[in-house]
Amino acid sequence: MSIAQIAARPAGLTRAVTITVAGHFGAAFAALCMPPFYAQILQSSFAAQGSSAALAGWYFTLPTLAAAVANPAWGRLADRIGRRASLMRAHGGLCISFIVTGLARTPLEFAFGLTLQGLLGGTFSASNAYLAEQLAPARLAALLGVMQASARTALFIGPALIGMMSGRADLLQLFLYLALFPGAACVVLYLLPDAGVRAPRRAVVQPSAAAIASPTADAAGRCGLSAAGLYRLQALFAIGTVLPYPYFVSDLAQRLQIGAATAGLLFGLPHALFLLLAWPLGRQLGFANARAALGWYAALTSAGMLLQALAGALPALLAGRVLMGIGMTGAYLAINTLAAATSTAAQAGRHFGSLEGANKWGAVGAGLLASLLAPSLGYAAPLWLGAALVATLFITLKWKLI
Repeated sequence: MSIAQIAARPAGLTRAVTITVAGHFGAAFAALCMPPFYAQILQSSFAAQGSSAALAGWYFTLPTLAAAVANPAWGRLADRIGRRASLMRAHGGLCISFIVTGLARTPLEFAFGLTLQGLLGGTFSASNAYLAEQLAPARLAALLGVMQASARTALFIGPALIGMMSGRADLLQLFLYLALFPGAACVVLYLLPDAGVRAPRRAVVQPSAAAIASPTADAAGRCGLSAAGLYRLQALFAIGTVLPYPYFVSDLAQRLQIGAATAGLLFGLPHALFLLLAWPLGRQLGFANARAALGWYAALTSAGMLLQALAGALPALLAGRVLMGIGMTGAYLAINTLAAATSTAAQAGRHFGSLEGANKWGAVGAGLLASLLAPSLGYAAPLWLGAALVATLFITLKWKLI
């Protein structure tokens, strides 16, 4: 982009992008730092009421199941009421649901609060739809990488901080403080002009439909994958990588005698690697090679998970987390590129709502499978199955089964 083009861009676009990314980071930090510690919350806050840590996988499933059901509907609504209004709704809903969760006094109330988080949230897809409304596919792909980086930052910092606080603070009451993040984002978004960065349409000169659609159509053609195919790949990758989440801390404590603080750091390590590797890996990705790259990075992710499952000591586990982090980074960047290539401005809300819905359905399946496997086969069993499923994604793309 030339200096003249940069100078000509409305200042509101930069402001909108900055606020959107910052708001998403706050919401992601609040939403993603707590799930690895659901088992501890069940033990510390509801043990007297007969709640078992083995149920953590089921509680993990509740918000993801609710989000899987709600996100496509919220996406369709965003295409009708406006993407800024939809994004405000998502942040406001997340704030309310955190307050309800933090005030829970019984396991049922805790479950209700978690379900509300899924039903009323959806900040990631709402943020992506808001950006897709205003950016061309190539720039959108880059911004989706930034959005992923903000989520990975939250996944790295959040569990590490909660792990260090686990012995000093009431984890359940932390939800009340976390509600401040999406609440503040909602207020700031209220002050942001709605679609103020787009140039007004002129009635006299109208470009042809082919001219309007050509950048998006060209990108979709070069990526070699339909939107529906991308949704299926996203769901499969989500199932495989999320399977170890609910029992990760418990698995390390039982298998390697690793404490909660160290486990929190190890949990966040792959997401920290995203911040280091996203830019150099992202430069190698384009619409033409993203499909193949997704397959190879999935294979690398699977190898890292397998190494973790086989680890008998901290160094091997650490190596597995690093390998998994490299693979996940490349895979998410490839998915972002494919998502931008298959998106259209007119249906951005529906597209990203469906994509995030596929991600959530994958997480739902992962939580259910983990809940069934862990009590009977051990806390490491979800890790073994996750490695196999991610390897299946590689096979699917390598032999063009989708």
